[in-house]
Amino acid sequence: MTATTQSKAKPGLWIGLFFANAAVITVLHITDAINAPTFWIVLALNFVLLIPIIKSGKQLQEQKGAMTRAMRDYNRRFLICSAIYSVLMLGSAGIANRIADGSTLMWGLALLPMLPAFGMIWTMMRYLREETDEYQRYKAVRASMVGLGFVLVLGTGWGFLETFGLVPHIWAWWVFPAWAIGLGFGMIGAGKGEA
Repeated sequence: MTATTQSKAKPGLWIGLFFANAAVITVLHITDAINAPTFWIVLALNFVLLIPIIKSGKQLQEQKGAMTRAMRDYNRRFLICSAIYSVLMLGSAGIANRIADGSTLMWGLALLPMLPAFGMIWTMMRYLREETDEYQRYKAVRASMVGLGFVLVLGTGWGFLETFGLVPHIWAWWVFPAWAIGLGFGMIGAGKGEA
C-alpha cells in the first residue's frame, strides 16, 4: 500500500466514541431510563468498539514504524487479557445478585476478574523484557507512567469531591480500567512527536 492510498489511522476517534457511548449509557442507567439488565447488555456491546480502537492503534504504530515483534506479542496478549477481564467483570456483576451474600461462591466471583488484571500487568512486564528497541521500551514506560498519573489524580480528585459530598461514592474496581485508559492515552501521546 502506498502512502497516497493508505488511510490515516484515527484511534482517538474510536476512543472518543467508546467513552461517549459509555457516558450516555451510564447517564441513562443513573436516571433509570434503562434497567440493570439492559445497562449491562449495552455496556458489554460498547466493548465491541475495542476492535476498531485496537486495529486503528496498530495501524498507527505500523505507519510510524513502531510495530516491533515484541509490540505485536504485547498487543495480542493484552487484548486477550482485556477481553477476558471485560467478560469476567461484566459477567460477575450481572450474576452477583443471584448468589447469596458472603458465600464462598460470591468471594470467588468477586476475585475472578483479578486474574486477567494480573495477566495484563504480566503482559506489560514481559513486553519490557522482550523489547530490544530502547526507544520503544522508553515509550512504554512513559505511557505506563501517564496511566499511573491519570489514575492517581482522578482517584485523589474524586476522593476529595466525595469527601465534601459533591459527587456520589463509586466502586474501587474503576482503578484498573482507569489506569488502562491512561496507558492508552500515553501510548497515543508517545507517538505524537515522531516523524
